[in-house]
Amino acid sequence: GGLGVICRGTGGGEDDVVVIGSGVGGLVTATQLAKRGARVRVLERYTIPGGSSGFYERDGYCFDVGASMIFGFGQQGTTNLLTRALADVGMEIETIPDPVQIDYHLPSGLEVRVHRDYDRFVQELGDRFPDERAGIRRFYDECWNVFNALNSIELLSLEDSRYLLSVFLQNPIACLQLVRYFPVNVGDVARKHIRNKELLAFIDMECYCWSVAPADLTPMINAGMV
Repeated sequence: GGLGVICRGTGGGEDDVVVIGSGVGGLVTATQLAKRGARVRVLERYTIPGGSSGFYERDGYCFDVGASMIFGFGQQGTTNLLTRALADVGMEIETIPDPVQIDYHLPSGLEVRVHRDYDRFVQELGDRFPDERAGIRRFYDECWNVFNALNSIELLSLEDSRYLLSVFLQNPIACLQLVRYFPVNVGDVARKHIRNKELLAFIDMECYCWSVAPADLTPMINAGMV
């Protein structure tokens, strides 16, 4: 939220930019503009900032307004966007990583814990589907390779040809690894390695959690988040 931006220019106005909405998008936009010297004002109609990253309390319970998980607080690579945005304005936030990122409970009775420890996750999923153990490893290794390639380059606009050229010159190997995945979706890659329908349905559910679309509609370039 918070992506409506009104520019007023620098011709004597009190603010150079007004950002409407104080969700994560609006706050990051404001911090990046402020870092570059702009005079920024953020407007929010609610009583507290945060947008979909906020929460409310009712009858002694806390409820997430939107996202139940927030990523981007790491210390390494380039996908730690929130850590870097906070650092740009001289701030930091203490976080405690959850060793289990998601605990899936599917209607079929399948239960899967997505451990922060990648090898443990793949091992347990292979234990649940022993006939697919090798395919599971190959599929998730491809996803892991996509993530590592993304995590080694600056994540800006993929539509800016000048940016793409500069990234390629700085990280040619990572870019070449990503290029072959641009026209491919997660479903095609999953079916290349896996046949079990229940397991493919689980991968569909993973994609819904990250991209709000089934595997066949999720670009493989997003698979680093699966």
